[in-house]
Amino acid sequence: MENYTPTNARKHFYQIIKNINEQKKPVTVIPANGNEDDAAVIISKKDWDSIAETLYLEGNGTLDKVRKRIDDDSGYTSTDDIDWDKL
Repeated sequence: MENYTPTNARKHFYQIIKNINEQKKPVTVIPANGNEDDAAVIISKKDWDSIAETLYLEGNGTLDKVRKRIDDDSGYTSTDDIDWDKL
């Protein structure tokens, strides 16, 4: 992950955005005091949407159901068992 100071990030903002979308790599902006707890991470909207969807599905239990079905080695999954209105 590339690191920038706020000043350098401001100077190269357009190029940073372009690179983030082309290379699919986030960028960290670390403040002048060097405290990484105060840093910011810039990611593409597409990556953020993916993270947000994963958090949502994890939060409402859907990913637990997916993991359970993946681990089910019975060889059979009935679509009648799925509550389609709650997905």
